Amino acid sequence: MHSIASAGLRRFAAFILAVGILAAPLLRADDTTPVVAQPGSNAPVTVSDDGNSWTLSNGIVKITVVKNSGRLSSLIYRGRETLSRNSEGWEQYPTAAATVGGLTDSVTIDPGKNGGDRAEVSVKGVTNDQVQLGNGVGGGTYCDLEVRYTLGRGESGFYTYQILSHPAAYRATSPGGEARFINQLGAGFDWLSVDADRNMPMVSNADLRTGVVVHAKEQRILSTGIYKNSVEHKYSYCAEMYKLPAYGWSSIQDHVGIWFINPSNEYIGGGPTRLDLVCHMGATMLDYWTSGHYAGGVECYVNNGEDWNKVVGPIFVYCNSLQTFQTPSQASLDTLAATQGNPTIPAAWTNNANALFNNALAQAKIIQSQWPFPWVQGVDYPQKADRATVTGRLVLNDPLAPPGTSTKLPHLNVGLTHPDYTGQNSAYAQRSGNGNLVTWNHDSKFYQFWTDGSDDGNFSIANVRPGNYTLHAFADGVLGEFAQANITVAAGQNLDLGNLTWKPVRYGTQLWDIGYPDRTAGKFLKGDGADYWLWGWPLRYALLFPHDLTYTIGKSDYHKDWFFEEVPHVEDLSFVNPAAKDPANQRFGWVKSFSLADYPQTDTTGPWRIFGRGRATTWTIKFNMDKPVQGSAILRLAFAGADGTGGLAVAVNGHDVGAVRPTATNALRYNTDRGQWQQRTLSFDAALLQPGENEMTLTVPAGDLDSGVVWDYLRLELNQAYKADGTPITAGKT
Repeated sequence: MHSIASAGLRRFAAFILAVGILAAPLLRADDTTPVVAQPGSNAPVTVSDDGNSWTLSNGIVKITVVKNSGRLSSLIYRGRETLSRNSEGWEQYPTAAATVGGLTDSVTIDPGKNGGDRAEVSVKGVTNDQVQLGNGVGGGTYCDLEVRYTLGRGESGFYTYQILSHPAAYRATSPGGEARFINQLGAGFDWLSVDADRNMPMVSNADLRTGVVVHAKEQRILSTGIYKNSVEHKYSYCAEMYKLPAYGWSSIQDHVGIWFINPSNEYIGGGPTRLDLVCHMGATMLDYWTSGHYAGGVECYVNNGEDWNKVVGPIFVYCNSLQTFQTPSQASLDTLAATQGNPTIPAAWTNNANALFNNALAQAKIIQSQWPFPWVQGVDYPQKADRATVTGRLVLNDPLAPPGTSTKLPHLNVGLTHPDYTGQNSAYAQRSGNGNLVTWNHDSKFYQFWTDGSDDGNFSIANVRPGNYTLHAFADGVLGEFAQANITVAAGQNLDLGNLTWKPVRYGTQLWDIGYPDRTAGKFLKGDGADYWLWGWPLRYALLFPHDLTYTIGKSDYHKDWFFEEVPHVEDLSFVNPAAKDPANQRFGWVKSFSLADYPQTDTTGPWRIFGRGRATTWTIKFNMDKPVQGSAILRLAFAGADGTGGLAVAVNGHDVGAVRPTATNALRYNTDRGQWQQRTLSFDAALLQPGENEMTLTVPAGDLDSGVVWDYLRLELNQAYKADGTPITAGKT
């Protein structure tokens, strides 16, 4: 995929070594761990009115906020401008309110009245439903908007939040198809850190400019740089927002980092499985609270006559730098230059970046422990005394589980959400698969409160706003989820729900399963965190399984014998880089690069039209039965994601038994091991199962390689009391 050409690397290395001779203190690559600098100032916060803007400063950071938009025009850290352009900030902005006399700006926290401890400025747009506000990528809104920026004494960063208000008299609206806070950083921010696996130097703009578009404008085959003969894909850096304490960018050369920290997830739609774009090339960092990328957290439609408001944030933009750092040896830079295409990154670069990233993760814990913030005033944001803690214990009762099945609940997620409701029947909402019924994993209109429970089922959900909720839970190894409605939380009154019995749905005794349900494809081949996000597994599937896949129950190992995606089987292998040592498995450098002369960037399909389609793919599951059976067999399929409309055809011992059609959620198109989780059930006549060996086939039809399914779990159950159509065989038995 990603960064600097060989000659540029050598010039950069020479610059680093030259600077290192003059700079102090400096570490060699094999010296002690780099040290993050302390903020270094306890100066009082100041706020100045610059006419068209406000400037807030505390001696560490200085930010400038434009009065007519609430946009961020400057973020200076330790004297350095970090933004690449002077119009960053919230996707929807209140500028248009000026046309109806509704745009105001003010100082909402005056540092002159608190000894310089904190300053806050506000830009607010009130329209009386006369004009639409904001017109970014996500579109505008008829909600009133207020944007605030806050800076505290000694804080190495700033807070920002947005308040959306919809009086009942206003027309129906939404906040826009996408709503986010965004910063695009300046030159020199070239190391991306999202999680342990996506923590790396990034592709340069020069390499992108010479890359050939393949399939979509966000995907380019690189012909230069350390990631040449790879595809840079914008959506490789999506993540579950709930699991990201901090993420952002740092500079290899300048040893400075900029990070987004969400102190709470209550304002982020879609709950703990919500997936979205957080960083991408161009040193861009994004904090989405609602979008349609993966159909999670997409529904935020406000009806005419509905009085609604939401406080998004405050989020924290954190800045840090290294006091001492490592510099790469010449040998490591030579190795990097020699391994272009599938690079070996200098350990010094990795150690420096990790020091900044780990410091941001530690800062996130501190910030999250301070939620809710006492300085947020004048908006619908309950303080600590007006919130509650909800506790309880989930007890698993699964009498039809196979003998020896654990009653533990690993990776237990428990949350309080708004009850299901009827929403807008839009194209985005349809992708949830629920029609116009809005469930927690698709809702961004209301607040959600989730926590990680313990393996023994205990949970404690802190800082819950007063309201009426439904309690939801899901855990690894349990298919489906727990739900209990009508949970009322009163202001300032903690609530203990006691023991809650969770009896999962089973339709009969379990004959076999593949994997385990955890709403991801991480347990299957190439679905792990080190691999899934690398572009092109639908192509490389044909290299890994040239004759498709056969899985034998009791003998095969799903970790290595079951691929995480089932997609059409590509037959044209012209995508393979002939110089690649292991094109089926190596991380980078396995794709053949192409010339812009052959595929100019105006060609938005590029060479994909040559090798981007495949024949039908059939996977075979073999299993044994001891004796003839009657009744119904129930195939239960859980998908971590899906794309396309072809569905999945199922046959048993040569007999077609039907097909399932999961809803497309961009999981394949956008390069993930998960999208919006969904399950499907297919019943068939159990008499089709025969004593001895049986075969079940699962077929994805021919088509685009970005169609098919991303697997989570498969299970076959048997109910000998009922036929497949639900007719009882023996009265009185279930």
